Amino acid sequence: MHGIFKYLGLLLVVTGMILIITDKSVGSEIPLLAGLFILFVSKGKTEDERAIILKSSSAYIALMLGYGIKLISTNLYVHQVISFQLTEINHFLIMVFALANGIYYLRLNLSF
Repeated sequence: MHGIFKYLGLLLVVTGMILIITDKSVGSEIPLLAGLFILFVSKGKTEDERAIILKSSSAYIALMLGYGIKLISTNLYVHQVISFQLTEINHFLIMVFALANGIYYLRLNLSF
């Protein structure tokens, strides 16, 4: 049963990545955001205390990194170094959940 949610999350991530590139309408990023969220909150085969601690600390790290990236990109945009600004909350959440998933699976598999 746990695998179904992982596959649903992966399907939504792939669909969302295609949609966010090809469709510029409002809300096209929702499948990607939902897929990343489902991947992050779905339980693995062995959901022990270590995995729960890694998951929660990965979320904290991702939130701090995401906010730092948002502040840096805003500063670079104000000083006209880059031509885009991270203004959409959904894009910020996509960045945070992508970072959280990446950090969690790296730490889980590399045993940091």
